[in-house]
Amino acid sequence: MIILLLIIAAALGLFYAILQFSIPGLWKFVLVVLEMVLVSQLLIRLYKVPNELGLLLIKSKRGIQAIDAMAKRIGLFNFMADTGNAACYGLLSLVLMRKSNSVASLIAGLVVLAFVTFVVAPYAFVFLFEVLRIGSVSQSVTSVVSGTDYGLLAIGAILLIGGLFLFMLAGIVLYGGIVFVALVKTLFLGTNAIAATSSGGTFLLPGINLPFFEGIIALIVVLVVHEGAHAVLTKIAKVPLLSSGVVFFGIIPIGAFVEPDEKKLERVDAPRQTRVLVAGSTANLLTCVAFFLLFVAFSIGTQDFRDQGYLVLSGMAPGTVIHSIDGTAVNLENFTAPVLPKNSEVTLETNYGSVVKATDAQGKMGILIEPVTKSTITAEFTVPGLEFIYTTLGLIFALNFVVGAVNLLPIPLFDGYRIIDVNVKNKAIVTALTYVTLAFFILNFVPLLFHS
Repeated sequence: MIILLLIIAAALGLFYAILQFSIPGLWKFVLVVLEMVLVSQLLIRLYKVPNELGLLLIKSKRGIQAIDAMAKRIGLFNFMADTGNAACYGLLSLVLMRKSNSVASLIAGLVVLAFVTFVVAPYAFVFLFEVLRIGSVSQSVTSVVSGTDYGLLAIGAILLIGGLFLFMLAGIVLYGGIVFVALVKTLFLGTNAIAATSSGGTFLLPGINLPFFEGIIALIVVLVVHEGAHAVLTKIAKVPLLSSGVVFFGIIPIGAFVEPDEKKLERVDAPRQTRVLVAGSTANLLTCVAFFLLFVAFSIGTQDFRDQGYLVLSGMAPGTVIHSIDGTAVNLENFTAPVLPKNSEVTLETNYGSVVKATDAQGKMGILIEPVTKSTITAEFTVPGLEFIYTTLGLIFALNFVVGAVNLLPIPLFDGYRIIDVNVKNKAIVTALTYVTLAFFILNFVPLLFHS
């Protein structure tokens, strides 16, 4: 046990040291991956830990016991899955899963779909972009057609016809097309179009572009509810669960797992298989709604503990909020970059006290700022611990939406692929849809290769 604790402590220390290196985030990611591969192999050799593809599988029967208890509420979980069918596939669910839908589950699903898409999703993307500064996680249809009545009608029609599945598919195809055009211009016309194009996706990694502890907690919630829902519906479908547990990559928990008897699951009829498969994304969407409401309640309840001013995003100590510049209070109502004297010094009153900054020949201080108030989604708290809770709640609801929606894409290893495969008899259509989706999905990430 002492040796194990020493290994964990050393791994944490090296992980923290890597994050402090002044190198691009991609290189940090590569170094962290290499470290975790080495740690995993060390633990496998020393303690014979069960593993798959180098990932450590910590198995327990307690999870199965909890799943057995929940699976007794058959009606509730079947209704949840059928509601998820409607939310994830809209009216298309009446065609694909015609034996699973009821009027009540269809209406409930469309209500969930509308609330998640038009209320929760915008906050999720704003939170990930503004609060975490990681860029857009997924360029949705709204990035292409927003701002026009026809665009809103198109979004509404897509959602009603095909739910989140068709919405996500349309989003990656549309933005993938934009990336493809930029790539062609770059390769054949000698322009810099692809470098100027934002990626349609990015990798979400605790410690790299997500806060480490908050990110770990959020991802654990995402994966536990996802796999737990699969497991409960698997038991309800009378398919045995072989094992359950937690997955570690080195010392980093990256998920939970349940292992059903796949051969028996494949022999179950299509409606029950569909319920098992769609349960994961459904649980993510419902968890997203629940934590969004908690996030809103927490935001409202802690407004009096928020700081106001110009939040410094880079160029000064993290978390610095500027309250005044040379005695003049910052302008929070109509934000414009302050005009400063050139080649001079200015005194900033901040939450860390007075700071003197020099300006250059253009009157710049070399910092990036953003106004924050008691109502902006970007928040800086005056009480220790509140920001941790705020960020964790935000990450839980935002990542549950992203994972739940992306998982519906018909791509191998995603639940969306198996849902389509189970319900579409023409396998040529399934194959074509899979290859097209995979091609455009990859295109969304191509700009990352051209960004420094």
